[in-house]
Amino acid sequence: MNLGQFRVSRTLSILKLAQRDWLREDAPTMIYIIKVLIACLIAMWVSLRFELDQPRTAMMTVAIVMQSRTGMVFAKSYYRLVGSIIGIIVSFVLVAMFAQERVLFLASMAIWIGLCTAGSMMFRNHQSYAFVLAGYTICIVGLPATIYPELTFSIGVTRISEIIIGLISASLISDLIFPQRIGEVMTAKIRRRFSDFLDMLHVMSIDNIGNTSSQSAALRIVSDVFELETFRASSGLENDASRTYRLRLSMLNAEFMAVSTSFHTLEQLLRRQNVTGHPEIVKALFNLYQLLKNVIDFDNRSVRDEIEARQLADELKYFRASLQEKIDLIRKDLPNNLVGNEQLDFEVGVELFKRFVDEFYVYTSTYASLGSKAAIASKDSIAEHPPQLGIHFDSLAVTLAGIRGALSLIAMACIWIFADWRSGVEAITIGIITSTLFASSPNPRKTVNQFIIGALLGSLLLYICNFQMLPQAHGFLMLSLAVTPAIVIAAWLTTRPAYATIGSGVFIIFLMHIGFNSAYNANPITFMNDVIADFLAIATSGILYALIDLTTSQWSRVRISKKLRELVVLACIQDLPQHPSILETRARDLVQRLNGGHRVASSQDKEMVDWLLSTLEIGRAVIELRDQVTEVGDNETKIRIAECLDQIAKLYTSPSIQNQMAAIESINLAATALDNVMVFSRLPQFIHHRLLTMLHFIRCALLDKDSVLSLHNQSKELKKESANAS
Repeated sequence: MNLGQFRVSRTLSILKLAQRDWLREDAPTMIYIIKVLIACLIAMWVSLRFELDQPRTAMMTVAIVMQSRTGMVFAKSYYRLVGSIIGIIVSFVLVAMFAQERVLFLASMAIWIGLCTAGSMMFRNHQSYAFVLAGYTICIVGLPATIYPELTFSIGVTRISEIIIGLISASLISDLIFPQRIGEVMTAKIRRRFSDFLDMLHVMSIDNIGNTSSQSAALRIVSDVFELETFRASSGLENDASRTYRLRLSMLNAEFMAVSTSFHTLEQLLRRQNVTGHPEIVKALFNLYQLLKNVIDFDNRSVRDEIEARQLADELKYFRASLQEKIDLIRKDLPNNLVGNEQLDFEVGVELFKRFVDEFYVYTSTYASLGSKAAIASKDSIAEHPPQLGIHFDSLAVTLAGIRGALSLIAMACIWIFADWRSGVEAITIGIITSTLFASSPNPRKTVNQFIIGALLGSLLLYICNFQMLPQAHGFLMLSLAVTPAIVIAAWLTTRPAYATIGSGVFIIFLMHIGFNSAYNANPITFMNDVIADFLAIATSGILYALIDLTTSQWSRVRISKKLRELVVLACIQDLPQHPSILETRARDLVQRLNGGHRVASSQDKEMVDWLLSTLEIGRAVIELRDQVTEVGDNETKIRIAECLDQIAKLYTSPSIQNQMAAIESINLAATALDNVMVFSRLPQFIHHRLLTMLHFIRCALLDKDSVLSLHNQSKELKKESANAS
């Protein structure tokens, strides 16, 4: 090959790499922007052809529901339609009841907005969005109807017609032009999660046991589970293979939560024994763990795809079958002078390791089945009712969110009534949009600040469009050219996670006040009044978010930590033992709602996450203990274990050093009672072994000086001593 051919070949290689990067990163963004623009223009054209009052409502509907994935567009469109219809019906009812009583009408609206805001906090994903729509639709329809009560029905029908046009436009364009299915996204995320989990197993060793990377991984798991649940919920409306993944994904999420909790529990046990335990026991357990690492090792790398996962599942099946033999061999190599708690340390580690291997095998087998369409479609390999994540929330936080939403409307209504402001309706509408739309965001105050930036940019683009471009627009083509720049800029911003809220602000402000309906009607005085109303409403929402902070305040962290501890209390005292998956989902949902899965910067956030891990660790141990105690026939032993559970519940209800010592003492008494029963051969060997190991594990966890429980108790004692000294 001569020099010229080499240069040509090298140039072609560079171009191919650049093309591949462009297709992977930039092409989807451009396709999304084009789809938003086309859908907006179609919605505008149809609305104008039908001579509807506000084509901008149809365009805003497109901007709100359009997503990069087709299934999410369908899901969001469905819930927007449901929420809008409910909001319009409530508007009709309130206007019929209080059309002549403005104060009563606004008070009723405030109650409705509060209920919708609370509902948006209770539910997740697009169900939450339906409550938001039901809330601010009443402003879009109900407030104008109070001024013209005789036009109430006409306004409601027109608004729902415009919304339906927008929904149809967005759904058709999303499904017809380069559709992107959720199934592809789910598969990619599942593969990455499985690979990341195997990498986490690979890196654990005696040298790095219990480091902060493990906690960071646990945090990623919290958010990852619910992100995939969002995709699963949206895939049901896609008319393609995405539906076949739904049940399988539910199983994968439940199995992944179980195996990740078991891994963390095993890791914490090894950490504690590495610090305070017998070195021979730590070495023996790590030798056992090394055997598993050899199984999951594929030429010094992790599994790449479902085919290799099937091979791994087969290897794990063989490993499980021969695991007891390996344990017996390692047990023989232990020193003969190990007695009492030292021997129990090893047995607890063995039990946790066996549980982890079993759950890891189940998770790997389910993941491997994704590579087989026949296995996915088969109902035999899936439980009839896969575990659901359910809905779990802090009722006080939800109530306060509802009060905050109601106060937002009351504040704007007072300004409207007492100032007799022409743009009061606009102020109330944008205030309710911001107070309901951002209520469930991870950091509402930060979101409002970004929205203000978007509102500023949207107002600037709106001024240029209304007073510089629209007066020159004659015909649909010129009208399209006038609105295209703002739509493209806003759509591009929404594709950037850091600027998505800014893009939303541009969309909402621009499309709410664009200067045409059936005819051009922009007015500079009205424009300035509306812009001032917008920023006053947004500022009011920001102030209320700062006053009633449900996500970033210390109060919210304390509430979530308390709710997490209550899950352990319930596991101890409920009449019927919980299923571990219920504990898993409740705990993770509580943290996810506070966005604890994304923030680990401050010590307060870290403490909350530590409570999550402690809840999962102790809670599962308590559940297993209660499952096994049903096999005990001796009443005295049952009483001792019941007292032990009561003390653990008391400790997690009110953490203190005294309660901690009382719980440990009750565990010791329960263990002694178990040994006495075993002496008289009134209990099967394996039941005695399981109960004793679980009790010992809980005792070691409570004695851990580095656990969040011990650190919390020490902090309380220091505060008490400081208060007494002062």
